[in-house]
Amino acid sequence: MSKIFFNPWIGDNYQSGGIFKKKILVLGEAHICEAGCTMCGNPEDAEECGDFTHRTMELILRGETHRWTPTFRKFERSLVGETTDLERSRKIWHSVAFYNYLQKSMGEARTAPEWVDFRESEDAFFEVLDKLQPELLIVWGVTRMYDCLPGGERWRKGADMIVDGKEIKNGYYRLSNGKEVRALWVYHPSAGYSLERWNKVINTEL
Repeated sequence: MSKIFFNPWIGDNYQSGGIFKKKILVLGEAHICEAGCTMCGNPEDAEECGDFTHRTMELILRGETHRWTPTFRKFERSLVGETTDLERSRKIWHSVAFYNYLQKSMGEARTAPEWVDFRESEDAFFEVLDKLQPELLIVWGVTRMYDCLPGGERWRKGADMIVDGKEIKNGYYRLSNGKEVRALWVYHPSAGYSLERWNKVINTEL
């Protein structure tokens, strides 16, 4: 049985790489949901909420503005290194896949997940990697997300990587077919995120 509760968003042009010519999976941390129901995170109850990520991305593609949309706008602009209009935004998000690692939502923003939440989401993470076969994984969050994502036999730390005098956390995850996907960690785009700096970092892999 699938361990995935929140199905990933897969852009229409993800398989071809779209405008980036490379299959990119963007990895966030968690959804925010104030419903407080008891079904969250249980794959057997995913029918109602399994498309949460897809519905979130549809709001982005419609150009709606919510308190969390600036996070996505900043990140999309760092991917292409320029200001984006709605048409450009749609091309970007239809070129990538997006997935939140935690398979249990947080009740409010700025809430730190428990360690067990990360461990219980590990199988779903590898299921998504094996299904989507990305060539580049861009992870939002250079502290907690780096420390809490799976290690083990399917993980290999990358060589030292320095951009503008600062270390970039990186490595590789091995897929079920033996291939490796390159992983880069960037600051979470919600705050303190430099479009110019992270565009430079991301472009080392594009």
